[in-house]
Amino acid sequence: MENKNNFFARYKEIIIPTVVMICICLVITAALAGTNLLTESKIEEIKKTEQEESRSEVLKADKYDVYDDLTENEEYVAFDEAGNTAGYIFVNNVKGYGGEVKVMTGIKVDGTISAVKVLDATSETPGLGQNTGKADFYDRYSGLSTKKEITVVKSGASKDSNSVNAVTGATISSKAVTKAVNEARERFNEIMENEEASKDE
Repeated sequence: MENKNNFFARYKEIIIPTVVMICICLVITAALAGTNLLTESKIEEIKKTEQEESRSEVLKADKYDVYDDLTENEEYVAFDEAGNTAGYIFVNNVKGYGGEVKVMTGIKVDGTISAVKVLDATSETPGLGQNTGKADFYDRYSGLSTKKEITVVKSGASKDSNSVNAVTGATISSKAVTKAVNEARERFNEIMENEEASKDE
């Protein structure tokens, strides 16, 4: 009988703490899931607002519509007050030095880059590659042409040469941003060619 009592005593010592731990884990998991559900829509709303603000920064317009939702990247067409096309906005993800870099490029219908904004460069090296996410770097693309490829140089960039100066010590990150802008430039030229072809039909 004593052995049986010892068995149940030991059994309680193991089972009760285990049940308590399981209950704690379940409560914590439920709390986290509930918090996630409550904040998910708010986070999405904040992201949407930030995207809208960024669009107006890279290309001023009265209205923005999704241009092609079947492409891998985000594309928007911008309209002026009269409903005429003011330009296009492209959001590209490219590989940088440490990970992905997300870039938004605005291009006016005349083929000039209205503005560029680096939306995310947090995967790049702090104090170096992450500096591509600062306006004093990405403002260098404004006014460049879509007619020819944009290049990165270590010094001596000019609008005539369609080039930008790299961030000091972050050539790879600078080239990543430029690659995203060039991808946007190529896509813009493709859209313009398609529109011209449809006019001729």
